[in-house]
Amino acid sequence: MNKDDVIRHLTRTMLDKKQAKTTVDKVFEIIKHGLKRDGKVVISNFGSFHLKMARPVVRRNPKTGARVDVPAKPKIRFKPSENILKK
Repeated sequence: MNKDDVIRHLTRTMLDKKQAKTTVDKVFEIIKHGLKRDGKVVISNFGSFHLKMARPVVRRNPKTGARVDVPAKPKIRFKPSENILKK
């Protein structure tokens, strides 16, 4: 399921497409802000989002074969709630 699927499901229940898109965008914005501030966002009966640092890696440019150092960077991880997994 992607963002457009969520918007489509919201339009079936209660909102028009513009309201649904605004609502979904606002929810993602709130999650993003929470991750930047605290590094973790927990939504009861849904799951939790947290940041994990990916380690630095060395890659190769396929065209030239030159070494490319990719620095460590934060990755978003999601862990679903036990209630979601039971359904």
